[in-house]
Amino acid sequence: MGQARNVCFVGHSGSGKTTLATSLLKKGGIKDQITFDTSQEEKDRGYSIDMGFGSYEVKGTRITLLDTPGGDEFVEEMYKAVPVADLCLIVVNGEKGVEVVTERAWELTGAAQRPTAVFVNQLDKENADFDGILSSLSDHFQGKFVPLHLPIKEGGVFAGVVDVLANRAIYFSDKSKKEIPSDLQGAVDQWRNFLLEEVSTLDDELMMKFLEEEEITPAELTGGLSKGIYEGALIPVLCGSAAEEKGLDLLMDSFVNLASAPAQEADAPCTAVVFNLASDPYLGRLTYVRVLQGTLKEGGTCFDLSSGRKVEVRDLYTFEGTKQKRVSQAESGAIVAIGKAEDLPLGITLAAQSDAEPFLMPEFPKPVYSRTILPKSQSDVEKMSTALKELASTKATVRVERDPVTKEMILWGMGDVHLSVFIDRLKNRYNVSLKTRRPRIPYKETIRKKATAKYRHKKQTGGRGQFGEVYLRIEPLSQGEGFKFIDKIKGASIPGQYIPGVQKGVIEAMEEGNLAKYPVTDVAVAVYDGSFHPVDSSELAFKLAARNAFRMAFDQASPCLVEPVMDLEVRVPDDHTGDIVSDLNGRRGRILGMEPSGRITTVRAEVPLAELQSYALDLKSLTQGRATFQMHFLKYQHVPANLQEQIIVLSKEAE
Repeated sequence: MGQARNVCFVGHSGSGKTTLATSLLKKGGIKDQITFDTSQEEKDRGYSIDMGFGSYEVKGTRITLLDTPGGDEFVEEMYKAVPVADLCLIVVNGEKGVEVVTERAWELTGAAQRPTAVFVNQLDKENADFDGILSSLSDHFQGKFVPLHLPIKEGGVFAGVVDVLANRAIYFSDKSKKEIPSDLQGAVDQWRNFLLEEVSTLDDELMMKFLEEEEITPAELTGGLSKGIYEGALIPVLCGSAAEEKGLDLLMDSFVNLASAPAQEADAPCTAVVFNLASDPYLGRLTYVRVLQGTLKEGGTCFDLSSGRKVEVRDLYTFEGTKQKRVSQAESGAIVAIGKAEDLPLGITLAAQSDAEPFLMPEFPKPVYSRTILPKSQSDVEKMSTALKELASTKATVRVERDPVTKEMILWGMGDVHLSVFIDRLKNRYNVSLKTRRPRIPYKETIRKKATAKYRHKKQTGGRGQFGEVYLRIEPLSQGEGFKFIDKIKGASIPGQYIPGVQKGVIEAMEEGNLAKYPVTDVAVAVYDGSFHPVDSSELAFKLAARNAFRMAFDQASPCLVEPVMDLEVRVPDDHTGDIVSDLNGRRGRILGMEPSGRITTVRAEVPLAELQSYALDLKSLTQGRATFQMHFLKYQHVPANLQEQIIVLSKEAE
């Protein structure tokens, strides 16, 4: 295998990433049908949902393209592709410029410290504005954006480009034309001088040449530029039209010339990172890895560094176009899929040596939007669990869990579109049909003061009776302490063998509080007295007595509802910060702080979960999709009295 380059396409939906990837494969000599969006859900919706893979060979270099979706709810795919790419290409719509996912892509490539370039696409469109987008990139992002190509327009038609590095014009139709249009010559000279100056600062020899006004050759300029891109000092901007296949030859050259080659250590001990999981209808579970060093061989074994267990490498697949092709091995730099590796988690490192250093993937965003899922029929019940487990295991931003309080099955994702795609996939692949509804809030009940109660359980129905008398004292515990049972019996008022029955009765009573049938928490219960009958007493009798005694004491202990409160972190552009703070105050939120960083402010707040069930949709509406948030459970706190009454009424109506 020769050199390898892995290029991931990131950017907003509608920027033309998939069209670009398809056109590049055609130009790369792929004759077969090229299909990046292969799933039924992608075909039905007309946009990318999963990461797509395609590969071609040019000048002895294997180029693998990773095409990521541009919908903001499918951002997980960018998080998976960017860290394993040798070059991240941010694709920008030539008419719309910087959009929401453009911003997220830029943040992610910077956080992952990956070499980045920009491709301004769709310059064949009437309102395409390359100069405006170039200015917008510099306005929005901190970085040195340098155009390597400038578009040539003739009569409103995208007729060619000027190659700034080579200082020449390339016309798409008339190959004999070479002259740079006079109205562009000034801009070409300006950007070429800027490039020479910037590149020379990265290399002492080039700096001497530049200062002494010696000629810097195109090869030296390209080499210096490649170094600048690798170090993040320069972000090249290229342009073209994927739909009309214009400007793509130069783009293909840049993948080879400007993206630094990965270190080719074929003889080093093998390490590879699992960066994507998928379920293929014909091949089953596929585990996608980037080989970091050494050679990954079919039939070999590796260690999963997260668990220490041995993994057998079975079927290996590379790509010819967008089709899988079986191979026997993959060398450093290659991206391949491992077949029949059913239980390898996302993000782990595989290594030939168990003490190897793991590759650190960036932390994936946590799912923030939830819905209760219910099977539509009995046949769906039987298949649902397996199908949910299989599908959810391939995505970091999908989680399925049973709420311990409400007993509902909860499906978590990044938004309503994200979850609807997942539910459609369950139907298409597993024939499982689900209904959804808003989840119930897992309220709990507790007390605010001490109380005592006694209860005698006595029953005589002929033959042996039942007898048990229990005196209980209950008092509140600190938030989060849960439950404490204390045996305060002195003497023999209740024999020791019946105390476990008392504790069981209390625990049963706490499963449903008296206010709204929510579990009781943060209560200490002491049994301090009672009485028994030498014949009629039993553990069951004391259990029933304790259950009733607890309920009586609970009613006298100033019972109340408590609700889950989330630690919320919102990343929002500065011009929307005021709107976000005002909105959170209206959601009973408590602002903890605001941290500005560049054009983005991070707002931290504590907000009740009940106020955040539609926040994924509301935040998108408030900020035109430009803000993002993460949240996790923080604590339980008392529900305000007016809301408590409403919740109790609703719970009784639901009975």
